[in-house]
Amino acid sequence: MPRLKPREAASLPAKLPKILAFTNQKGGAGKSTGAVHAADWFTQKGYSTLLVDADGQQSSSNWLKELGLPCKVISDPEELFDELPKLSDHYDIVIIDGPGNASEVTKAVLIRSNLVLIPCRDSMIDLASTGKIVQFVRQAREIRGGLPSAAVYLNAVKDNTILLREAQEALQGGVLPLLNTVLPDRQCIKDAPGQGSTVFRMKGSSPKSAANAYTKLLIEALKLFESES
Repeated sequence: MPRLKPREAASLPAKLPKILAFTNQKGGAGKSTGAVHAADWFTQKGYSTLLVDADGQQSSSNWLKELGLPCKVISDPEELFDELPKLSDHYDIVIIDGPGNASEVTKAVLIRSNLVLIPCRDSMIDLASTGKIVQFVRQAREIRGGLPSAAVYLNAVKDNTILLREAQEALQGGVLPLLNTVLPDRQCIKDAPGQGSTVFRMKGSSPKSAANAYTKLLIEALKLFESES
Protein backbone atom coordinates (compact mmCIF):
# COMPACT_ATOMS: atom_id res chain seq x y z
CA MET A 1 0.00 0.00 0.00
CA PRO A 2 1.55 3.35 -0.99
CA ARG A 3 2.13 5.81 1.80
CA LEU A 4 0.27 9.08 1.90
CA LYS A 5 2.14 12.32 2.34
CA PRO A 6 1.33 13.61 5.84
CA ARG A 7 -0.72 16.81 5.98
CA GLU A 8 -0.95 19.29 8.83
CA ALA A 9 2.23 17.76 10.22
CA ALA A 10 3.35 21.05 11.74
CA SER A 11 1.11 20.47 14.77
CA LEU A 12 2.55 17.02 15.41
CA PRO A 13 5.89 15.93 16.90
CA ALA A 14 8.49 15.10 14.27
CA LYS A 15 8.91 11.50 15.44
CA LEU A 16 5.89 9.24 15.53
CA PRO A 17 5.59 5.67 16.86
CA LYS A 18 5.32 3.01 14.17
CA ILE A 19 3.16 0.85 16.45
CA LEU A 20 0.77 2.40 18.98
CA ALA A 21 -1.19 0.09 21.28
CA PHE A 22 -4.17 0.60 23.56
CA THR A 23 -4.08 -2.01 26.31
CA ASN A 24 -5.66 -2.81 29.63
CA GLN A 25 -6.39 -6.11 31.34
CA LYS A 26 -9.92 -4.96 32.20
CA GLY A 27 -12.68 -4.86 29.61
CA GLY A 28 -14.73 -1.68 29.32
CA ALA A 29 -11.82 0.63 30.09
CA GLY A 30 -12.00 2.32 26.69
CA LYS A 31 -9.35 0.53 24.64
CA SER A 32 -11.44 0.02 21.52
CA THR A 33 -12.88 3.53 21.65
CA GLY A 34 -9.41 5.00 22.01
CA ALA A 35 -7.92 2.84 19.26
CA VAL A 36 -10.67 3.61 16.74
CA HIS A 37 -10.60 7.34 17.43
CA ALA A 38 -6.81 7.32 17.12
CA ALA A 39 -7.04 5.49 13.79
CA ASP A 40 -9.54 8.01 12.45
CA TRP A 41 -7.49 10.94 13.78
CA PHE A 42 -4.24 9.82 12.16
CA THR A 43 -6.08 9.04 8.91
CA GLN A 44 -7.58 12.53 8.84
CA LYS A 45 -4.10 13.94 9.41
CA GLY A 46 -3.04 12.23 6.19
CA TYR A 47 -1.13 9.24 7.57
CA SER A 48 -1.64 5.76 6.17
CA THR A 49 -3.06 3.93 9.17
CA LEU A 50 -3.96 0.33 9.95
CA LEU A 51 -5.84 -0.85 13.02
CA VAL A 52 -5.00 -4.35 14.24
CA ASP A 53 -7.81 -5.82 16.32
CA ALA A 54 -6.23 -8.20 18.83
CA ASP A 55 -9.32 -8.31 21.05
CA GLY A 56 -11.39 -11.48 20.79
CA GLN A 57 -14.63 -9.47 20.80
CA GLN A 58 -13.57 -7.79 17.52
CA SER A 59 -15.62 -4.69 18.30
CA SER A 60 -13.07 -2.27 16.85
CA SER A 61 -12.69 -4.13 13.54
CA ASN A 62 -16.46 -4.11 12.99
CA TRP A 63 -16.51 -0.41 13.82
CA LEU A 64 -13.63 0.29 11.40
CA LYS A 65 -15.49 -1.43 8.59
CA GLU A 66 -18.38 0.99 9.04
CA LEU A 67 -15.91 3.87 8.97
CA GLY A 68 -14.34 2.53 5.79
CA LEU A 69 -10.88 2.36 7.36
CA PRO A 70 -8.41 -0.53 6.97
CA CYS A 71 -8.24 -3.09 9.73
CA LYS A 72 -6.87 -6.56 10.34
CA VAL A 73 -7.89 -9.11 12.96
CA ILE A 74 -4.98 -10.94 14.63
CA SER A 75 -5.64 -12.60 17.96
CA ASP A 76 -2.89 -15.23 17.98
CA PRO A 77 0.20 -14.09 19.95
CA GLU A 78 2.73 -15.79 17.68
CA GLU A 79 1.12 -14.32 14.57
CA LEU A 80 1.05 -10.88 16.17
CA PHE A 81 4.73 -11.12 17.02
CA ASP A 82 5.62 -12.04 13.43
CA GLU A 83 3.19 -9.80 11.54
CA LEU A 84 3.35 -6.47 13.36
CA PRO A 85 6.85 -5.50 12.11
CA LYS A 86 5.84 -6.42 8.54
CA LEU A 87 2.65 -4.39 8.74
CA SER A 88 4.52 -1.39 10.12
CA ASP A 89 6.69 -1.40 6.97
CA HIS A 90 3.60 -0.73 4.85
CA TYR A 91 1.84 1.91 6.95
CA ASP A 92 2.88 5.14 8.59
CA ILE A 93 1.34 3.95 11.84
CA VAL A 94 -0.20 0.68 13.08
CA ILE A 95 -2.67 0.97 15.96
CA ILE A 96 -3.49 -2.05 18.11
CA ASP A 97 -6.66 -2.65 20.08
CA GLY A 98 -5.39 -5.07 22.71
CA PRO A 99 -7.42 -7.74 24.53
CA GLY A 100 -9.26 -7.03 27.77
CA ASN A 101 -7.13 -9.43 29.77
CA ALA A 102 -3.58 -10.10 30.85
CA SER A 103 -2.58 -12.75 28.33
CA GLU A 104 0.15 -13.89 25.96
CA VAL A 105 -1.52 -11.70 23.33
CA THR A 106 -0.96 -8.67 25.56
CA LYS A 107 2.67 -9.64 26.05
CA ALA A 108 3.18 -9.95 22.28
CA VAL A 109 1.63 -6.51 21.79
CA LEU A 110 3.95 -4.96 24.38
CA ILE A 111 7.02 -6.60 22.88
CA ARG A 112 6.29 -5.09 19.46
CA SER A 113 4.80 -1.67 20.33
CA ASN A 114 6.67 1.63 20.41
CA LEU A 115 4.04 3.48 22.45
CA VAL A 116 1.42 2.00 24.78
CA LEU A 117 -1.55 3.92 26.14
CA ILE A 118 -3.51 2.48 29.05
CA PRO A 119 -7.03 3.88 29.51
CA CYS A 120 -8.40 3.77 33.04
CA ARG A 121 -11.70 4.83 34.56
CA ASP A 122 -11.81 6.61 37.89
CA SER A 123 -13.33 3.80 39.98
CA MET A 124 -11.21 2.05 42.59
CA ILE A 125 -11.80 -1.29 40.84
CA ASP A 126 -10.41 0.10 37.60
CA LEU A 127 -7.48 1.77 39.33
CA ALA A 128 -6.57 -1.50 41.03
CA SER A 129 -6.85 -3.44 37.78
CA THR A 130 -4.07 -1.44 36.14
CA GLY A 131 -1.50 -3.17 38.34
CA LYS A 132 -1.10 -6.25 36.14
CA ILE A 133 -0.78 -4.38 32.85
CA VAL A 134 1.73 -1.98 34.42
CA GLN A 135 3.71 -5.02 35.57
CA PHE A 136 3.65 -6.40 32.01
CA VAL A 137 4.87 -3.06 30.66
CA ARG A 138 7.67 -2.92 33.22
CA GLN A 139 8.81 -6.42 32.27
CA ALA A 140 8.73 -5.59 28.56
CA ARG A 141 10.81 -2.49 29.19
CA GLU A 142 13.41 -4.49 31.08
CA ILE A 143 13.69 -6.89 28.16
CA ARG A 144 13.72 -4.17 25.48
CA GLY A 145 15.98 -1.66 27.20
CA GLY A 146 13.30 0.89 28.07
CA LEU A 147 10.75 0.29 25.33
CA PRO A 148 7.87 0.68 24.89
CA SER A 149 7.11 4.22 25.96
CA ALA A 150 3.91 4.01 27.97
CA ALA A 151 1.43 6.14 29.85
CA VAL A 152 -1.91 5.89 31.65
CA TYR A 153 -4.82 8.20 30.93
CA LEU A 154 -8.16 8.69 32.64
CA ASN A 155 -11.10 7.91 30.39
CA ALA A 156 -14.85 8.59 30.53
CA VAL A 157 -14.73 10.60 33.75
CA LYS A 158 -16.96 13.37 35.01
CA ASP A 159 -15.44 16.83 35.36
CA ASN A 160 -14.31 18.30 38.67
CA THR A 161 -15.33 15.46 40.98
CA ILE A 162 -13.71 14.20 44.15
CA LEU A 163 -13.44 10.78 42.49
CA LEU A 164 -11.46 12.30 39.60
CA ARG A 165 -9.07 14.09 41.95
CA GLU A 166 -8.54 10.93 44.01
CA ALA A 167 -7.88 8.90 40.86
CA GLN A 168 -5.34 11.45 39.63
CA GLU A 169 -3.58 11.42 42.99
CA ALA A 170 -3.49 7.61 43.01
CA LEU A 171 -2.08 7.32 39.49
CA GLN A 172 0.41 10.19 39.63
CA GLY A 173 2.60 8.25 42.02
CA GLY A 174 2.69 5.15 39.81
CA VAL A 175 5.44 3.53 37.77
CA LEU A 176 4.07 4.95 34.50
CA PRO A 177 3.30 8.61 33.87
CA LEU A 178 -0.30 9.82 33.95
CA LEU A 179 -1.22 12.01 31.01
CA ASN A 180 -2.61 15.40 32.01
CA THR A 181 -5.39 15.20 29.44
CA VAL A 182 -8.58 13.58 30.72
CA LEU A 183 -11.20 12.19 28.36
CA PRO A 184 -14.66 13.28 29.50
CA ASP A 185 -17.77 11.17 29.97
CA ARG A 186 -19.82 12.23 26.94
CA GLN A 187 -22.87 10.59 25.39
CA CYS A 188 -21.60 11.33 21.89
CA ILE A 189 -18.56 9.11 22.52
CA LYS A 190 -20.84 6.29 23.69
CA ASP A 191 -23.08 6.78 20.64
CA ALA A 192 -20.24 6.78 18.11
CA PRO A 193 -19.95 2.97 17.58
CA GLY A 194 -23.69 2.56 17.05
CA GLN A 195 -23.65 5.37 14.51
CA GLY A 196 -20.62 3.93 12.72
CA SER A 197 -18.85 7.22 13.34
CA THR A 198 -16.34 8.98 15.59
CA VAL A 199 -16.57 12.32 17.35
CA PHE A 200 -14.30 13.69 14.60
CA ARG A 201 -17.11 13.10 12.10
CA MET A 202 -20.10 14.03 14.23
CA LYS A 203 -21.67 17.49 14.30
CA GLY A 204 -22.49 19.59 17.34
CA SER A 205 -20.77 21.23 20.27
CA SER A 206 -20.47 18.08 22.38
CA PRO A 207 -18.69 16.01 19.66
CA LYS A 208 -16.45 18.98 18.92
CA SER A 209 -15.48 19.25 22.59
CA ALA A 210 -14.82 15.48 22.75
CA ALA A 211 -12.80 15.63 19.53
CA ASN A 212 -10.65 18.40 21.00
CA ALA A 213 -10.02 16.24 24.07
CA TYR A 214 -8.93 13.28 21.93
CA THR A 215 -6.66 15.52 19.87
CA LYS A 216 -5.08 16.97 22.99
CA LEU A 217 -4.60 13.49 24.46
CA LEU A 218 -2.95 12.07 21.35
CA ILE A 219 -0.62 15.04 20.89
CA GLU A 220 0.40 14.84 24.56
CA ALA A 221 1.11 11.10 24.18
CA LEU A 222 3.12 11.67 20.99
CA LYS A 223 5.22 14.35 22.67
CA LEU A 224 5.92 11.94 25.52
CA PHE A 225 7.06 9.33 22.99
CA GLU A 226 9.28 11.85 21.21
CA SER A 227 10.87 12.98 24.46
CA GLU A 228 11.67 9.38 25.47
CA SER A 229 12.98 8.29 22.06
